[in-house]
Amino acid sequence: MGWRTLHEPADTGAASIRTPDYAAALYAWRLWEVASAGPFSRLRSLYRDCIWPVGAPVAARCEAHRFKLRRRTRHTVPAETCTCGIHAVPFYYIRMLARQDRLLLPGRPLVLGTVAIWGDVIECEDGWRAEYAYPSGIFLPSTCLDAEAKAEGLEDYGVPVHIVDTSNVTAALDSVAELAA
Repeated sequence: MGWRTLHEPADTGAASIRTPDYAAALYAWRLWEVASAGPFSRLRSLYRDCIWPVGAPVAARCEAHRFKLRRRTRHTVPAETCTCGIHAVPFYYIRMLARQDRLLLPGRPLVLGTVAIWGDVIECEDGWRAEYAYPSGIFLPSTCLDAEAKAEGLEDYGVPVHIVDTSNVTAALDSVAELAA
């Protein structure tokens, strides 16, 4: 997946045209943490200090060049030779992590959701890395502290927000499994 380059002869030489593999966004799954941004609840990346914006896609960027130990030049995101990009996975992969108890420690306000990914998209062993993403559905476990207030704040994203009556993320996964089929 990603972009293909077509070479068409032209009067002045070969022109390169970028065309996407898909005409629409791909949909996958991911986990976020719920962060407080003033009086509002926002989606926060689990591994980067990144609050997902409301009403606009999050754009991936590579920060590998910032590390002094490995000098890397700037490149388009995502790149085949890097791990940059917005990560999303199939539903079965998140369930596998939950069964192996490889999700986050209890007590962190996690939400599960679907995400639309588009732009340059690279298929990886366990999912995809994309240039752009925006949430398309959010599932909040009812045991999350102030679940009602957090759900109300997350509605600012303009996507369906569901409070799932479960005790943990693993049980929430079981509750939304039919949506993944």
